Amino acid sequence: MPSRSLNVAVWVASGLLAALYLFACVPKLTGAQAAIDAFTKYGHSDGFRVFIGSCELLGAIALLIPRLAFWSACGLFIIMLGAAHAHLTHDEASHLPVVVVALGLLAFVISQRRRQALLLS
Repeated sequence: MPSRSLNVAVWVASGLLAALYLFACVPKLTGAQAAIDAFTKYGHSDGFRVFIGSCELLGAIALLIPRLAFWSACGLFIIMLGAAHAHLTHDEASHLPVVVVALGLLAFVISQRRRQALLLS
């Protein structure tokens, strides 16, 4: 059983990540021109923008449900690897600190929520 402080840290990380992904999904799902332009610039379709926004929304919610948090963090980790690739290949290194922090927090949630994961416990 994890210590109380570790449990608090997992909840804080999950809450911060949920807020990040809720904030990130809004422009994608509402069709903000900046989101449309970014996905077009990266060579992705408009449908892919909506798909990623939907994954971020559902992932943010699932991060706050312990039995789903492991799977949510795994999916969001993959999305963030794709975001890192997109930023690196389009000379947008200024976006990488947020990506790296998110990847670190997601890895922490993955490591701590694995024992509680639905279908793994």
